[in-house]
Amino acid sequence: MDQTLSRRERKKLETRQALLEASLALFREKGYRATTVEEITDRADVAKGTFFNYFASKEALLDDLAVWHIGRLRTALDVSQGAPASPVARIKLLMRLTHEQVAQDIRLFRRAFASHLRHPPAPPHRGKRELFGILTELVAEAQACGEIRKGVDAGLVADLLRMAYFRRIVTCCDNGGEPPPVERFEQIVDLLMDGLAGQEWSKP
Repeated sequence: MDQTLSRRERKKLETRQALLEASLALFREKGYRATTVEEITDRADVAKGTFFNYFASKEALLDDLAVWHIGRLRTALDVSQGAPASPVARIKLLMRLTHEQVAQDIRLFRRAFASHLRHPPAPPHRGKRELFGILTELVAEAQACGEIRKGVDAGLVADLLRMAYFRRIVTCCDNGGEPPPVERFEQIVDLLMDGLAGQEWSKP
């Protein structure tokens, strides 16, 4: 944890982290609906009112869980922590790790999806913005090292990757089914990367 933070700031970050960890554990154990705010604060060992110092509601907590998970993804994609040196390989790793999280918490993902349909978050949505940022950075890295040709906007490629992934996941949520195999997403990356790296971009 950043040593430049004051003791009070560190305590606030620790409390927020404890609430996130407690809520995710309880949602997995009991389900979202059956979990109460009081149970979350009891598990985190803080006063019930403390919850609302950090989150507007239990439903609002879902977005914070998504952002927290994306922060953990950044760590997993750090080359110094053992992630592949190849940016395209890290794009695939990002897809795999995100898929594993969705598959593990598919009921929670469906709940968040339904919540966003009823109460769309004010743009730009933090989770989407941060995930898009990671993808854009990886695409730019791949262009810099020659894995992806440079004549394409990195943000556009990142958006295509993000849309291809979430389109499949959202369809799964709509149908109440299980997430498609992660290999499908790796195939999407391979197909897109083949096109971006090829010499005959306009070829059917």
